[in-house]
Order: sequence, then structure tokens, then C-alpha cells
Amino acid sequence: MSFREGLDDQGTYYQINKVEGTTPILFIHGVGLDHSIWEPQTKFFKDQTTITYDLIGHGLSTCILDEVSFEDFSNQIEGLLQILKIQKVIIIGFSLGGLIAAHFSSTRKNNVLKTVLFGTIFNRTEEQKKNAAERFIDVKETYLNAPKQLDRWFNQDYLSFNTEIVKKITDILSSNNHEDFLKSYKLFAHFEDKLIDFSQIEAETLVCTAHGDVGSTPEMSNQLGDVIEKSKVVIFDQGKHMVGIECAEEVNKVFSNFIEGM
Repeated sequence: MSFREGLDDQGTYYQINKVEGTTPILFIHGVGLDHSIWEPQTKFFKDQTTITYDLIGHGLSTCILDEVSFEDFSNQIEGLLQILKIQKVIIIGFSLGGLIAAHFSSTRKNNVLKTVLFGTIFNRTEEQKKNAAERFIDVKETYLNAPKQLDRWFNQDYLSFNTEIVKKITDILSSNNHEDFLKSYKLFAHFEDKLIDFSQIEAETLVCTAHGDVGSTPEMSNQLGDVIEKSKVVIFDQGKHMVGIECAEEVNKVFSNFIEGM
């Protein structure tokens, strides 16, 4: 087992825990966050190679683009895998990361063994599109409101008893470069399904979300399951959008079973 971190030649910050003879798992975080949200998962999968990284314009990764597209994000992954000399990965994407994982899986099929789309939006209603567009305007003008985001992402009882998580997520959100963050948030807030051909995903795919996720709803996951041929849908009983932290034990078990083919 060996751990290393660094910047690749694109300016992407990454961490890799390499375990010889295992298939790498690549984790992709959501908008406004960074690689560290995957700590519960990387600890769980400590006996398997794991890769986390910061999206363009997030965390320690740079952004020199005037605007970002899903092709840019897929190119970022492609470049990182080349630097790490890795051909194939199991890819797990959360929220915006789920859309990026779907784009990468549908356009770089030879690089993907399995795909997990976690808290991923799809087929938004007109009302959901309107709400997302309004949130973008609000965030653009007033910056991210961390308490409001945390309330959407976690159950209140969990927040009350996990002040260290509240601080961690708040610190991540408040440290974003606002202009760089908005480039990604615009892509997410105004997402249209036509930007990704989900039906082209050929790898075995797990689609999952939480019952309490109001942005990436169970209905969306079930509809994605209907579109992606080799897919399985799991809806977590507890938690909201960040169920991967709040209910990490259950989420990790589902991920592990899917990866192991159970």
C-alpha cells in the first residue's frame, strides 16, 4: 500500500492510495465541495486502490477556462488517469460528480469497469428547473449560504450532534473561489438531459439516492435506471443529499456489494 498526493500537469490536485493488484475506484465530488467529502469511503475501501481529486476550479485544482463543460471535466479525468498510468477504473460520482461520471462513462467506455451515479439529477420537472435557476441567481449575487445548504443536505438531528462535520463542510463551501465555483454551478443549475446520452453507458451501473433528497429525488434515480441498460437502483431509507456522510455505513455496504458483484 502506498499513498501519494500532488498536482498533475493540468493543475488537478489528487490523492491516490495504491493497493497493488486491486481495481482503482475513482471518486468525483459535487459542486462547491472537494475531494475530502469522500473520507468515509476511502477509509472503508482502504484495502483497494482509491483516487480522489478536486474538480476544475475547486479545492486545490486550478481553473483557466472562461466556462466549463462536461467534456472539460471528462478531459480532466482522462488526463489524471494518464498521469497515474491507469487504464480502467470503477467510477463513483456524487451530484455534479454523478453527471460527470455519466458523461465519462458514456464517452470513454474503454476506461470504465463499473459506474455509480450517486445523488444524480435527471429529467427535472419545470418547477425543479425553475427552482435550480433561482438558486443559481441567489448564489451568484449573495454567495453560498452554508446553513441553507447544510439544511438541504443533512437531517437536522445529524447536524446537531456532528458539529465537526458542520464546520468541515462550511469551511469547504466558504473557501471556494466564487467566480470559478459559479462556472461549475451554472453548468449544474442549468443542466439539460441532452448534454449527456445516458443510454450510451454500457458499464454495469448503480444508481442511488436517499428518500430525503429533494434535489436528486428517488423518482430521478428510478427514471435513470429505466434509461441505462445494465443498471440497478437503490434508494436509501435515511439521509438527505449527503447520505454518503450521514449514513456512510449503509452507503459503503451498498457500494461494496455492487463492486463485488453481489
